[in-house]
Amino acid sequence: MPPTDHSVFDQPAYSCLQAAHYVGVSRSTLRSWIAPNGLIVTPQRDALSFNNLAEAHIVKAMRRAHHLSLQTIRKALKELAYLRKTTHPLLDESFETDGVNLCIRDEQQVVNLSKRSQREFREFIALYLHRVERSEGQVTRLYPFVVAERSEEPKTISISPMVSFGKPVLAGTGISTSVIAGRFSARDSLNDLAAEYQVDIRTLEDAIRWEMSKGKAA
Repeated sequence: MPPTDHSVFDQPAYSCLQAAHYVGVSRSTLRSWIAPNGLIVTPQRDALSFNNLAEAHIVKAMRRAHHLSLQTIRKALKELAYLRKTTHPLLDESFETDGVNLCIRDEQQVVNLSKRSQREFREFIALYLHRVERSEGQVTRLYPFVVAERSEEPKTISISPMVSFGKPVLAGTGISTSVIAGRFSARDSLNDLAAEYQVDIRTLEDAIRWEMSKGKAA
């Protein structure tokens, strides 16, 4: 049976600063996306759920693709929520088709997107959607971008409320990225860490990059 609306996926789990880092935006940008004036409804003030984190990940794509306005995205999501009867239209499985179509349609009232632009728009949104994993319609795992937002970017870091209390870990394990970074800072070598945890050195390097980038979200 799919998780209920009161499941772990909707529980407050991340501060605005944490979520901003995980998504790769500034804290002020993330705040502008949060209700009452924004697109994301949080369970508590300044506390985001895992679903909110995944929603912010998708909003980032929408904003970067042709610089869609919040008004355009909000209008499309409102219509999609009505059509699909969902409380998280950004995370609905139909979003990649129906949601994108609604945004393109609304945006064409202001800017005439060419067929080439529409294709690029869809591909960019798909790039972000391929970084989330679903089970029975529920987004259960997020693979954030560590270095570059491109299809070749490996899924080395994962976030799921079902693993390590929702903290970032090395994908496919329960090994916290903060533990790896802490041990590296304490002068444990990458070779020793790779041997102990049985993971690739490049994965460890991504964990360290991920933790070192936290200050950029402030």
